[in-house]
Amino acid sequence: MPATILIVEDQELVRRALRKLLEVVYSRYHVIEAASGEEAVGLIKTEQPHLVIMDITLPGMNGIEATERIRAAHPTIPVVMLTIHEDKIYREKAESAGAIAYVPKRAIQSELLPQLTTLLANFQDK
Repeated sequence: MPATILIVEDQELVRRALRKLLEVVYSRYHVIEAASGEEAVGLIKTEQPHLVIMDITLPGMNGIEATERIRAAHPTIPVVMLTIHEDKIYREKAESAGAIAYVPKRAIQSELLPQLTTLLANFQDK
């Protein structure tokens, strides 16, 4: 079974565009979506993704809290924050919650894709 990537993003257009990009660039992997932190935490239990791309600003449970819950229950699942927030305080909160990377949305091509390529290299032979 291929590795699974979970995208957590409340804006449907952004989520679907990111999914399409990932399905082209990482065609060997299964990509799933969640529109909220609560949905993401539920999908972690049922789908067991290998990697999570998490927005910070989500309705209800925000991305920081969702990351804390995911990492507490599943410490081996890497969470990459992808957000419009570029303030240092958000980065620090994300790192404290357990995010392994913090990428501004403006840097999807230059930072997110290389980060994902590195993380997904662990699943190439599985």
